[in-house]
Amino acid sequence: MNTDNERTPAKPTGRKYATVDALMNGEGVSQEVQAKVVDLANETRVVLHLARLRQRAGITQEEMAKHLGVSQSAISKSESGKDEEITLREIREYARATGQRIGVSFGKPLTHVESVKAHALAIKFHLGELAAIANQHDELERDIQAFFGDAFFNILNILAKCSEELPNGTDFDVRVEIIRQDCPRVLPRRSSARTDPVLT
Repeated sequence: MNTDNERTPAKPTGRKYATVDALMNGEGVSQEVQAKVVDLANETRVVLHLARLRQRAGITQEEMAKHLGVSQSAISKSESGKDEEITLREIREYARATGQRIGVSFGKPLTHVESVKAHALAIKFHLGELAAIANQHDELERDIQAFFGDAFFNILNILAKCSEELPNGTDFDVRVEIIRQDCPRVLPRRSSARTDPVLT
């Protein structure tokens, strides 16, 4: 006989789910509960990320507490709390302690087109900075030129591979002409050639 404080354990169904959403839908969880789960996930996205970063770095809550100058219970409370309770200082110190970069942004997500444009502008800026460094430091010029060559091929390869996924995109042609003092040559590369090596 069960008391009020006891619950009958759920019987295993044998079904497996790839995501929590799939589990809730598959097990007939009510829309109200599903909405609360989504709200909770949104409210704890940052603190869960910080806790995972700490764990992957092999840092205990006690060690993180010493780094931040607080008690272990304060770290535990923070990592089990909501995003609105975390401070920018705590995020900064987690980044320092774990040696990771943490970016926080607010607003609606970028579209795919906006993301590509933003990354393209960032690539242009950083390549320009590398070119300036090469002009100022002769000992780095060869390495930076080699990196430019690698980046050039990688970008073309990405465009060629992605174009294959477009409707009728198999006719996309990339022709790369390399001109060097020691070995001028022309390397044709076609996106339709599936055997092309992936440049990394």
